[in-house]
Amino acid sequence: MAECVTGLELGNNNLSGEIPAELVKLTDIVFLYLGGNQLSGKIPAELVKLTGLVDLNLSENQLSGEIPAELGNLSELVVLRLSENRLSGEIPAELGNLSGLTSLRLSENQLSGEIPAELGNLTNLEWVFLTGNVLMGCVPQSLLDAPGDANRLDLPACN
Repeated sequence: MAECVTGLELGNNNLSGEIPAELVKLTDIVFLYLGGNQLSGKIPAELVKLTGLVDLNLSENQLSGEIPAELGNLSELVVLRLSENRLSGEIPAELGNLSGLTSLRLSENQLSGEIPAELGNLTNLEWVFLTGNVLMGCVPQSLLDAPGDANRLDLPACN
């Protein structure tokens, strides 16, 4: 039965605890919306097994730890929303492998370091939200020069 589920929308349901590893059994899932809950712990790197995932929304939770670099292997991903959590560490350069990504929302976390130049590889980006972190340096020119038609860039100022 699990292989028939193509989407799971459990946003704003006051869910708590960690994201269950059993979600990887939903092998045909295309969208996973868990935003607006009180989920905690780390983002499971095992989510990379959801190879058909197009839209991943884990925003507005209490997730901590680093963004798993493995998410950069989700080749079908179009939307990645991780805003308003407690994520720390650097933005993984591997996210620059998500060639179909149109929306990258990482704002309001505790991310640090520089914005990876590899994000400039994301030529389809229309929405980029990175403010509200402790990012250093300037926005890489490769991101500003990306040939995509970005409608909304919400980027930190140079530090």
